[in-house]
Amino acid sequence: MKRLLLAVVALLVLAAAGAAWWFLDEDHGAADIAALSKQAGVALGPVSARAIPEDDLPPAGTRSLFDHVLAQNDGLPFPFEKLVGVVQRQAPENARPLAVMIPLGRSLLKASADFHKPRVVFAADYHADDTPAALGIAPRGQFFLGFTEAANEIEVISYNELAGRFEFQLVQNYCAGCVPRIVYARRAICQTCHQGGSPIFSVRPWQETNGQIEIASRIVEARGAEPYLAVAPEQPLSSPERIDELTDIGNFINATQRSWLDGCGAQGAECRRLMLRLALRFVDDPAAFDPQQADAQALRKLQASNWPAQGIPVPNNDLASRDPLSEKQSLRGRLRAMLSADEPRATAKNNEDLETFSRLPGLPAPLDPLTPRGPKKVLTAQDLDGVFGLAQFITDADRRLLLAAGGFTWTPVLDAVARMPDEAFAAQPFSRVKTLQALLSPGVIHDVRKDPPARVRPDYCCLDTREMSPPVAIGVPPLAVSKGSVLEPFERHCFACHRGNPAKRLNFMGAATESEVLESIKATDAIRDALDWDRYRGTDKAAKLMPPADSTQHAALEAELKQNPKLLEQMRSVVPGMFDF
Repeated sequence: MKRLLLAVVALLVLAAAGAAWWFLDEDHGAADIAALSKQAGVALGPVSARAIPEDDLPPAGTRSLFDHVLAQNDGLPFPFEKLVGVVQRQAPENARPLAVMIPLGRSLLKASADFHKPRVVFAADYHADDTPAALGIAPRGQFFLGFTEAANEIEVISYNELAGRFEFQLVQNYCAGCVPRIVYARRAICQTCHQGGSPIFSVRPWQETNGQIEIASRIVEARGAEPYLAVAPEQPLSSPERIDELTDIGNFINATQRSWLDGCGAQGAECRRLMLRLALRFVDDPAAFDPQQADAQALRKLQASNWPAQGIPVPNNDLASRDPLSEKQSLRGRLRAMLSADEPRATAKNNEDLETFSRLPGLPAPLDPLTPRGPKKVLTAQDLDGVFGLAQFITDADRRLLLAAGGFTWTPVLDAVARMPDEAFAAQPFSRVKTLQALLSPGVIHDVRKDPPARVRPDYCCLDTREMSPPVAIGVPPLAVSKGSVLEPFERHCFACHRGNPAKRLNFMGAATESEVLESIKATDAIRDALDWDRYRGTDKAAKLMPPADSTQHAALEAELKQNPKLLEQMRSVVPGMFDF
């Protein structure tokens, strides 16, 4: 009460001086996220709007890179350090993803983060190597994770190769002993901040992050100097700087796809073919690229016939740098703290909890990611940014593979563009993988050597969705297992890996109803052996026992067996044996 009286007195003094607005103005005009979400959406043109839908779930037959990575690695690992390890193992030289801590940020889960458990943002910064048989993944600028441990939620932004867009996903209920759920978020909500449908980040000097010594020191003070989620509390300023650059790389994909689609038009196959040829010329030797060459002028002419009259905007993914410590130390911040000290702290439970988020203290409009941001620039038909954007998709490993296919001469690669099938230049999103597969198909690139080696169309890990379980939209309620059901131990110890797993073969507990899940378990004979610990522990088949020996579910099951030694036998009895009658 005394604190409140002091605050009121201070406000009266400010008012007398004609300065009360200075304190109050912080929340004036605060954006209403629920209202904004009804208007949010990426600005697309007539062709791109048809080719790149804005539905929450990915287009049929496509999935996010995150889903593909999990499916290729048998599902979602826990704890978070293992998930980061999955991404890391695919990087050349096993390089760790970039990471920063943000204890006082601006995300929807900002109230759940603090100096003891800051939000941690990871970004992949590598291109995997290609081989003649398979193309490597290229997640640089296309794969981001934001984990807020206190909210048990991971925010995921990763690229969808075939859909030509970023997907927004959440890993909910991600905690020890929990059953996590991987869902596709509501794009409209995400795009209130991610206004270009792409990753965002603040600009220099990145004062919210532990790249700043003041933030790092407060984290060390709160939790010690040991790494948190395998991230050191002190990071060089180069870490947030590089993440900022990676978000810029990802952000330009939107403008590139629009240049490819809207800039060339629905019938613009010739335009797209020429754009790719120029992009490959730039890939070969950026320094020698002449923007006034004949092909470039021809592309400008083709673009002029189709380019949207209002131009193609390059979204603004840059947030103004914010110093949260200065805000707390200012007179306004201290007054706010005194006024709210006795109030219960509003903490959004997850990304759907917009009502609680709206009750949090607002930010000045220039710092609020909800404030509409104009484009960085608007491209015209005379710009060649579509060429440079396509070139950005092609990795150094891709270039080496193409060069080898052409007998270590680049001209055959350029000439091969004319032999690519017409469907490669239809009004569909540009795909690095599909383009390289078309170029590297037998007979497309003519090797200048007399005896060229046999060439096969390279495979790719992360396109085919036929062996993936269906994507799940946010808001679909989790399965409620009845009290006393035989499914209860499966829920505790098996659902985390076998319900919602992106890999269809491992998602055998992913049915919609309790009875359907039970029937699926009964039909999965392998469960009997996987739970036969007494027979197989210590043998060469021990690795097939479930849950995996290094999982939290295994430890929990071990503990429960001490209370109920017959638990495994009871679980196995649910699956009919070969001679059960």
